Parts: sequence; structure tokens; C-alpha cells
Amino acid sequence: MDEAIVGRLQVLGFSLYEARVYVALLRHGPQNGNEVAKSASLPSSKVYSTLERLGSKGIVHTVRSGGLTQYVCVLPQELLPRLREDFVEPLEFLEKALPSLASFEPAAEVLTVSGLDAILESSRSIVRNARTELYLSVWADDLSALTGDLVAAHDRDVRIYGMFYGDVAPPEGTGSWLMHAYRQIVSDRIGGRMLTLVADGEEALIAHIPGGSGASGVRTRNPVLALIAREYLHHDLVLQRAQIAIGFGEWDQWWQADPELRGIIISGGERTEVAKDA
Repeated sequence: MDEAIVGRLQVLGFSLYEARVYVALLRHGPQNGNEVAKSASLPSSKVYSTLERLGSKGIVHTVRSGGLTQYVCVLPQELLPRLREDFVEPLEFLEKALPSLASFEPAAEVLTVSGLDAILESSRSIVRNARTELYLSVWADDLSALTGDLVAAHDRDVRIYGMFYGDVAPPEGTGSWLMHAYRQIVSDRIGGRMLTLVADGEEALIAHIPGGSGASGVRTRNPVLALIAREYLHHDLVLQRAQIAIGFGEWDQWWQADPELRGIIISGGERTEVAKDA
């Protein structure tokens, strides 16, 4: 728990040492410098400079007790409103000021998005900005990162149509979903998983997340690329409904009997042998 608190304090502007000192003082009460260094796991050479910085910010104060100097911290009830005010005012200012600085139109840009965290954050942003319609294809590994934003989009009447690669259906209130029936075949073919979404036919994100590291994607408002991504998702959903209507047994018998189609489905046309468990 302490490390989680330290991490959040760092996000709010504390250094690592400052966050550890504050948590140590809050947990253990008044302490002298050596005690703070021990309870906060700080090098003794760093503790006094850290205490001085916190003192200059009004977060730590000194008290005299029996001829000794001890340090105490302000209580959370005082600290948290100050931190909230420190962040709210700049955010409100930037919310008004930054848009006036934009001198380019991003409609035709194709942006490279590197790393899973950046991919998920970009996906969340697209979902949050959706106005009327959202198509997406997502694997179980990534759904939890989007669930809250999907619920909010659904609540503001955004139409959501999703293809889900997982064993348990997405929760109620996140849109209309179909469960992909050939997850392992797709995973083997692409070497991992994908995350694709298009909002309002205007903005798209297409990402490849390999089994190891190196997740990457593109985010774009290019109208042609957004159209291609939307049509891919639309086609995948329609095809899945056709498979359900026909029956998977008959569907499997049909595509496995066609060597060329078998090669396309199994490995994008690179080989024509059917996996025994397909």
C-alpha cells in the first residue's frame, strides 16, 4: 500500500524521497532526522535536504522536544485540497489556452502509437470522444482498460458494435457484442492479438500486440483509412452472424474442404495444410 501511495504522490509532483518522507511521517508521527531516514528508507545524506524541501512547501514542519528537533507533516485533510487546487487551476487554464495554439488540422495525419499503455490510452480517448457510433474489435486482455469508457459512451447513446475475442461476454451496458469463434487461428496467424476501433467513421486506431513485447499501432483521422477500418470491422461482424446462422459445423466443413480458402484462413495464404484441431 505504501508504495502505491508513494507512486501517486510522485504523479502529483513529489520526488521519490519526498513521497517516502511524507508517508513515513504520516505513519510514524514526529521523528528526528535519523529516525526519518530509517523509517523512509532514505540515505542519511539525503534526508535533511528532502525535509528542507518539504518544509519550504509547507508540507513538513519542525517542533522542539526536549532540546531535540523533530519533524511532523501536515495531515491529509490539509494536503489533499492543496494538491487538488494546484492541479485544477493549471488544467482549467490550459483547457482554455491550448486550443488557441493549434495551428494544424490533424484530419489527414497518421500517427504512430508505440507500446501497449499508449495504445490503450489512445483507444480510451477515441471511445471518450465518440459521439454517435463506435465499431471495435478487442481481445479479453485489453477489454478491462476500456470498460468504464464504453459504459459511459453507451450511457450517452453512442451505438457500440463490437467483436470480442474472449470466453466470457463483455459486461452489460457496453454495447452489442459478438464472440469470435476462431480466436486461436487468428492469434496463430497474426502472432498475437489486435485492437481496432473506429469512432463516428472519422477516427480509427489499428494496433498489433504481439505475444511478447513491441506492441505498435497507428491512429488516424484520414477518411480513407477510417473507412477501410470501419468496413473491416463491419465485415467481420456480418461474417460472424452468417457463421452463427449457418452453424459452425457446416461452416467448418465448407472452408476446410477448399484448399485455397483453407490457406487464406489458416495463414494468410502462406500454406494450405489444416491444423488438426481447426
